[in-house]
Amino acid sequence: MQRQRTIGVLTPFLGGNYYTDVIEGIQVAARKLDVNLIVIRTGGKYFDVPIGMERVDGWLVVNFAVEDHFLKQLEEVYKKPVVTVAKDIRKLNMNSGMVVVNNKQAAKEAIFHLHKHGHTKIGYLGSMNMDDMKYRYEGYLSAMNELGLEVRSNYIFDSDNMSVIGGKQMAEKIIKEKFPITAALVSTGMCVFGMIDRLLEKGYRVPEDIALIGFDNSTTARYSEVPITSIQQNLDLVLMRAVENLVNRIDQPQPFKLDVIDCTLITRKSCGCDDGDVSEVKEIKENKNSKESTTVQFEYVNHINALRNENNVNYEFNRYILSYQFKRIRDIADLLENYFNWGSITGQQGYNTQGQPHLVMKEYFNFTTRKNELKHINLKEYDTLPANPPIFSSQQLKSDNEVVYVLPYRLTQNNWSLLSFGTSHSKTEQRFSEYMRIVHLFDIVANTFDRLALLDESATLRKQHQELSERQDVITRLSDDILFEVNFDKKKVWLNRNLSFQVKPTTLLGLEEFVHPDDVSHLKKHFYEHFRDNKPFYTELRIQINNGQYYYAIISAESTRDHIGNIQKLIGSIRDISKLRNNNDIEELSNGLVNRRRFYEEIKQVIHDGSREFALCVLDIDNFKLINDLYGHHVGDDIIETLSDVLTRCIRPGDHIARFGGDEFVILFQYEHVDEIDVFAAEISESITERIVGMNRDINLSVSVGISLYPSDGQEYDDLLKKADIALYQVKHNGKNNFMRYEPYMINFQQDKRKMEKILREALANDQFMLVYQPQVYARSKRIYGIEVLLRLRTESGVILSPDKFIPIAESVGLIVPIGAWVIRAACVQGMEWIRQGYDPIKISINISGLQLKSIQFLSSVRAILEETGMNPAHLTFEITETTIIDQSHIVLNVIKEIRKIGISVAIDDFGISYSSLSVLKNFPIEILKIDKSFVREMVTDDKGYKIVNAIINIAKSLDLRIVAEGVEDSTQLELLDELGCHYIQGYYISRPISKEEIVHFLPNKSVLLNMLYNQEQKDGAS
Repeated sequence: MQRQRTIGVLTPFLGGNYYTDVIEGIQVAARKLDVNLIVIRTGGKYFDVPIGMERVDGWLVVNFAVEDHFLKQLEEVYKKPVVTVAKDIRKLNMNSGMVVVNNKQAAKEAIFHLHKHGHTKIGYLGSMNMDDMKYRYEGYLSAMNELGLEVRSNYIFDSDNMSVIGGKQMAEKIIKEKFPITAALVSTGMCVFGMIDRLLEKGYRVPEDIALIGFDNSTTARYSEVPITSIQQNLDLVLMRAVENLVNRIDQPQPFKLDVIDCTLITRKSCGCDDGDVSEVKEIKENKNSKESTTVQFEYVNHINALRNENNVNYEFNRYILSYQFKRIRDIADLLENYFNWGSITGQQGYNTQGQPHLVMKEYFNFTTRKNELKHINLKEYDTLPANPPIFSSQQLKSDNEVVYVLPYRLTQNNWSLLSFGTSHSKTEQRFSEYMRIVHLFDIVANTFDRLALLDESATLRKQHQELSERQDVITRLSDDILFEVNFDKKKVWLNRNLSFQVKPTTLLGLEEFVHPDDVSHLKKHFYEHFRDNKPFYTELRIQINNGQYYYAIISAESTRDHIGNIQKLIGSIRDISKLRNNNDIEELSNGLVNRRRFYEEIKQVIHDGSREFALCVLDIDNFKLINDLYGHHVGDDIIETLSDVLTRCIRPGDHIARFGGDEFVILFQYEHVDEIDVFAAEISESITERIVGMNRDINLSVSVGISLYPSDGQEYDDLLKKADIALYQVKHNGKNNFMRYEPYMINFQQDKRKMEKILREALANDQFMLVYQPQVYARSKRIYGIEVLLRLRTESGVILSPDKFIPIAESVGLIVPIGAWVIRAACVQGMEWIRQGYDPIKISINISGLQLKSIQFLSSVRAILEETGMNPAHLTFEITETTIIDQSHIVLNVIKEIRKIGISVAIDDFGISYSSLSVLKNFPIEILKIDKSFVREMVTDDKGYKIVNAIINIAKSLDLRIVAEGVEDSTQLELLDELGCHYIQGYYISRPISKEEIVHFLPNKSVLLNMLYNQEQKDGAS
């Protein structure tokens, strides 16, 4: 039974000098304030698991324990008060508490101190991905500016590894660069410790060759070989203030409050101070009888004993953990029984009826009785993540408060398991130092369990791969098909048959030699269409194997591509269909479709007779590959069969129709008046739509038709087919679902298209793309909220092209995926660069194409870019057009869900222009609506336009969605939007799209913002 208030602590780690001090300080504060604790180790990345939500009254969030979006969920969704430590939440607009040390002022004092020692070449070492260290960097810049000192690029060392190892790496870099600095402010004490260790090892001296000041003032800093000058953060006061703040918020809701705690500079030898020349250890030797000496000596002896105990504990943990022998809580009972009351393991087994993880407790070990007391636990009470951990056990003393540590770890398929340990304040107070070292080593436990899960998953995957390989071997041996893989990068060809074959420097590396000479051009045509236009590779050809007889075969293949869209591999099969042809289908299929060879002969005969004019119509299904991917090939086959039936019913006696492979059909339509062609094409489209609707499938099917005329467009079959293809390409480029007759200008269009394709490939290879930025601001205050990145292409001649000039072609030739990945990466890189320069993080909106969302590489590419650049996903918004969502809803829904899981916001672009707008809001997990600029433009001049915008805003508000109005061009529009409650605006009234150099004038300067808030806080405190 829960007697006291319970505080939940979300912390990235439990160990290390800093986090050990943090956990210890929180536990001391919790005991003084008589509250229980649940401490959850998050691992510091992409953690959004609702553990403990039913157990916790309020959350204390340490540093970067969780992403911003989950931080907001704690307050807005789970309705829990929140207080953060060393985490800046002002940009999140939360009603939470925030306790920070005055990092900026502390850093400034450290730089002033180094300057007093005569240093002018002073550097900064830290991570720009952590709020505390970014403020220290701002303090460094501010101090250097006030002192009139130059800051060069090689004075700044940005690293996410601020451990001992990271310090050694930085020392190596400074040595390699021949000491560009003579002094440095380093953001952690452990990093300084590593630097000193490596510098001394290489024969350099501290502070003579380089003076150093660190943070944290740990015991390690005090007893380093060169005692480290350090900034003491007064963590005890910080954590007491944070816990007090949170307890008050649990009792009574409060508005946002910022607490800023001053730091203290502790000088020792590493900075060059004289009073640091005599270390504490030396004082012990020279002043054995002094009271101060006795205190220092006692502290030093305790430090040595603590290290000895830590080595013993490490040894025991290594026995059980690092040897992977830890399977049950009882395996480490001897280690934990003096410090903990109980331990439990809970694992996920599928999902409950609400779609939430279903948990099953596997062990509840009582360290007092040394028994697994699982049978005494009501397992249903703990079968969800919010209901865990199993705190307040029957073993708890009523006069004490409990402390529970939770170590979440993932198993395969993202299943969660929880390792929990419960103790009490009185249990640990006599051996607090040893207890905290065991808590520190829980980090090893969590990492080990992750490692074990990874090993198990790898073993499972290896087994599955072996089974798949064996199965594939059997299929390959039994299959009548010829399977092939053409590797263009390595110039290799694999075949599953022992055929006499030699790689040649041809388009398909020599596979053409199996094809009838008359069909080689047809093979190459399909390959180029697949390569350039991303069309499905599916065609019918005559094949000859080992100098045997030619036979009819269907060749189908798929390809893999590199980052600039070039095909790396072509993988497919060659299937013998000669038996099918001999079985009543050699010359003509029973449904009235003739084969390509027969069709060719019939056209030759019509041309030879010269009796009538005719149209050659090339027809294919729009987005047929997507339909196959979404609904399965059996549905695609049904559609082809239905389409064949519709087409054969539409043609007249004397006309001819053939299926050229895949979804491509060719019709010879004889006419007397040219107007008959347009009527015929329209009838085909209408008949197909009626029949597909009759299939009762939720499929938006359309066809595109390209038409050439005999004899005006050509008098040879090949020429007519080529021009009909050109007309078809033009239809596709213009939006599909239409028909067009060939016109001479289309050749120029095709040539221009090929030229643009070449330009795009070269732009990807040579980094010729560029971004411009358009600010998005709060409608009321005009303060910047975010920016939208917009793509431009700079040609070799220096001409800047806007997206409408090249994006449609990029989509048609399969280059939109690598170009889209370039945009995401470039936006993330630039965003991180602004943060390093001291600007506050803002939302960066990126347009995402529907073809990107369809790419199987999209999500993995996004995750890789985030990992590579260090960008916080909460700072990104992906804008997806409403049309894309509606046209591809089945694919897009799942992808959007995964995007949201990553932590990226999703906006619906051009909202309101579709008939299905409301269904989008209902079915998709979106956060932001962007009102289309056409509505914004009309709202001033048209009362209906005003009412539409008002309705959109009201609907969005009722669904807790944020609203961005695009295309705001004057103050009247802005005033109306603000009056209606629109959150943000974007448009030429604020700014046109501008360069990265110009956009910085809009970016919030963190140094200015922090000073304003800090000064206001001081004024409030004084009053």
